[in-house]
Amino acid sequence: MGVTGRFGRAGGTFVALTLVFVVLALPHQRALLTPLSGFWAPVELPLIVLLLAFVPRALRLLVCSVLALLLTLLTLFKLADVIALIAYWRIFDPVADWRLLGPAWDLLSASIGVLPAAALLSGILAGALLLGWLLRCALMRIARHARAALYTHAGRYAWRWAAGLYALWLIMTLAIGHSMPALSPPSPAHSSRLVVAHVHQSWHNLHELAELREAVAQHPDSDRPAEQLFSKLAGKDIVVVFIESYGRTALEDARYAPQIDHRLHEVNRELNRAGFQARSAWVRSPTVGGQSWLAHTTLQTGLWINSQRRYNWIIGSRQVPLTRLFERAGWYTVDVSPAITGDWPAGRWFGFQETLDARNLGYQGQPYNWITMPDQYTYSAFQRLELGRNDRPPLMAMISTVSSHAPWVPVPPMVPWEKVGEGRIFSQWADANDPPSVVWQDSDRVRHQYRKAIDYSLQALGSFVATYGDDDLVVLALGDHQPASIITGDQATREVPVHLMTRDREVLQAFEQWGWSRGMIPDDSAATWRMDEFRQRLIDGFSAARSGSGNESRPNG
Repeated sequence: MGVTGRFGRAGGTFVALTLVFVVLALPHQRALLTPLSGFWAPVELPLIVLLLAFVPRALRLLVCSVLALLLTLLTLFKLADVIALIAYWRIFDPVADWRLLGPAWDLLSASIGVLPAAALLSGILAGALLLGWLLRCALMRIARHARAALYTHAGRYAWRWAAGLYALWLIMTLAIGHSMPALSPPSPAHSSRLVVAHVHQSWHNLHELAELREAVAQHPDSDRPAEQLFSKLAGKDIVVVFIESYGRTALEDARYAPQIDHRLHEVNRELNRAGFQARSAWVRSPTVGGQSWLAHTTLQTGLWINSQRRYNWIIGSRQVPLTRLFERAGWYTVDVSPAITGDWPAGRWFGFQETLDARNLGYQGQPYNWITMPDQYTYSAFQRLELGRNDRPPLMAMISTVSSHAPWVPVPPMVPWEKVGEGRIFSQWADANDPPSVVWQDSDRVRHQYRKAIDYSLQALGSFVATYGDDDLVVLALGDHQPASIITGDQATREVPVHLMTRDREVLQAFEQWGWSRGMIPDDSAATWRMDEFRQRLIDGFSAARSGSGNESRPNG
């Protein structure tokens, strides 16, 4: 073979090795996706080459095909981790996260259109198939040349040089990583460690399910007599509002805080003029960036539901959610979920006596991309259909608003309440300004839209309470989770604001004793609860003492 042929063969092998190298060196988180990502030497590469050198020719195709499949899956897992870490601040969970494919498709298709979304998914699938084929070809080439090199003097010489240079590169990687950790991935065995992390996550989740079963078996108050439950709230309408993506970042990050703090002060003044007072604190959410139902279920059950696997198990368990306890005590329970557009089997487990969703809230206006209706309409419909009725028992309602859900485009203005009607008035703003596919090309514009959406959601909430609230209304409004890291950055907490709004002085005093601060902005001394504390706090603080306990239950800090 001539010099040109030998160089061509060596060049082809180098390209094959480079492809495998890139797959192994590819980081699994956005922070490590830098030009230096390709500098670090993955320790798995020489091990793969060594394996292929000793594979018999009869098994070469099978082994290379299996390795190509595994490396393709590894690449997809890394890309899924990048997305999951941005959206949910955790790595991808293949066992549970497949249930998110439906909501993800709904959001993607509503944001960029059905055809572009379908084209994007088709491109990902085609890319994965192409990568698998290229990897198999690359591995076959590496296997042939690595094995052939074992049987020639020049080949063995090349093996020794390659091993020595790679070992030197590996040592240099470790040295730089030790002295400059900010530049280094977790280790040169990054891909192997990532696989171990996913296996550990699955094992940990299974162990957590056992703990969850034990917690349900030991959970108190599920059999508490109806006459004792929430006796100190008798006759009150209890409304729990989850404000989508309303996190601590909105109140403290300099990019959002000036406008949001101003809005909260305005809401506080509006409430005061209507005879209401507010108390505020912080709550640690079990989720971030999405999966609001985990936060809802955590508050309802008093158990830490921080994964889809735990949610799947708890739904259908014998744990008694907060809704059923209120129903047992004589409240009429209502769920208001404008984001729900189809059947919701879990609603039966929660025990809601009525569910108002996108199908029966009566909205006749245009949707706002993925957002089925503006928050102001949701509150107006709740007032018309439930809260404003005279022939009813006290209400316990849970409202999950959606105007502050991504993509935060467009954001409507508030209109006079008497003009809301069936919502047609909101259609004029449904196509206002640029669509999400344009806005989301600019991170600063995305953050601007987030700020506007949170401002609107808070304005709608405050105006609703001040306009329609009476002496019997008790509102607990809280964020479901922090938004994705494109909004918060990588160092944000999991905490969300929570606000109490009522005219009842005894209820206000109870929350003050728990460390909640006055007004709509939690001060530096405000309490921080885990979201799973809510259920027991409400039961203990507002229920009569169990028979024979000797005194009444009182709020405790």
